[in-house]
Amino acid sequence: MKNNNHKTHKTPPFERPLFIMIITFVGGYMNGYTYITRNNTLANMHTANMSKFGINIALGEWLEALHYFIPILTCILGAAFSKLIETILINFNFKGDWRKFALILEAISLFIIGLLPTSFPDIIVTNLVSFFMGYQLCLFRTCLGVPFNTTICTGNIRSVGLFLFDALDIENKESFKKLITFTVLTFSFAIGAIPGTLISLALSVKAVWICSFILFLQSFWIYSYENKIGKI
Repeated sequence: MKNNNHKTHKTPPFERPLFIMIITFVGGYMNGYTYITRNNTLANMHTANMSKFGINIALGEWLEALHYFIPILTCILGAAFSKLIETILINFNFKGDWRKFALILEAISLFIIGLLPTSFPDIIVTNLVSFFMGYQLCLFRTCLGVPFNTTICTGNIRSVGLFLFDALDIENKESFKKLITFTVLTFSFAIGAIPGTLISLALSVKAVWICSFILFLQSFWIYSYENKIGKI
């Protein structure tokens, strides 16, 4: 038991399943949020956006194609922005893991989005959310050494399928543990969409502040860990 506690203490928060589960929960929550508050639009649906982009080009619906291309572009820019933030912070010798600041930046940005009234154009808000979901996607990309996405699900579902096959070998207990862990992680996205929907129905645009609070807590979790091990 002591060895397990010591191992947990030495493991950075962002490499632990609970931390990744909470961040993935936020990704699902944001889908529920934009669906309810912004005309049934899902912030994280870029596989579908790619398909609809191509379909509308084929049909000659150029404006409609542009409508689906813009969120793809904002997601790309969000990913690039995360790398820019990382580069700037590392160059300025930011103490500790740069992602604790990146989480605060995302939390503040989502809080500001929560100040925008329902009369504010939906297309601007949903693309802002898409930007920060692309940004978040690049902050935490693995769990237990396995690639994992916190704002999209297709790759995660694939991993669950592969772990399911491995778990069929009853002597391979580690694969069964991974199957359970990554199934929970993957479905935490759907679980996040439940309160994301219900709270948005109750609080409207301000419901996004729940995510801001969660991200602040996640950042503090990293800070507390680094403080304990003397990294800052």
